[in-house]
Amino acid sequence: MTFWSALETYQTIVVGFVGFGGVIITIWFNAKIARDERRAERDHERDTLRVALIAELKINRDSLTESMKKLPEHSSDTKGAAFIPTNLMNHAYQALLPRIGVLSEDEVCKAMETYLTLETVSASLFLLGVPAPTSPGYVKVKGTNLQAIAQMQKSVCLKVEAAIDALEKARRVH
Repeated sequence: MTFWSALETYQTIVVGFVGFGGVIITIWFNAKIARDERRAERDHERDTLRVALIAELKINRDSLTESMKKLPEHSSDTKGAAFIPTNLMNHAYQALLPRIGVLSEDEVCKAMETYLTLETVSASLFLLGVPAPTSPGYVKVKGTNLQAIAQMQKSVCLKVEAAIDALEKARRVH
């Protein structure tokens, strides 16, 4: 039996194997394309999340830094007082919190710790001062308590910087 006669005899089986092999290769290739697309979507989502959190953390850092610059003017004055903002800039964090799991463990820990610290400091301001009736979103703090607030803000700035560094470092790596 020659090759051509065997091929003619078993052509149905040969065509079946070739067709089945083609289907398998097509399924494998489509699955690879789908995996690559999903990976690209996750990378984009992760990068977008990092950019938004970095921007918001930088706004918080700049706000705290500006506030700290103004505090020494009043810190030694026992009669003086300062108005400290209590509004926390965390809108992006709150909106993106359900998707925070796409970040690395280090990024999530640093970001969550930072935002929780920001919330705690914002709430603590009411323990050191009284709400300003003429300025909603501000607390009036006596000069004697301004040193404590400056220390709190300095501590928070360090956490904010650490979170920004972790997010930017991860962004450069990916």
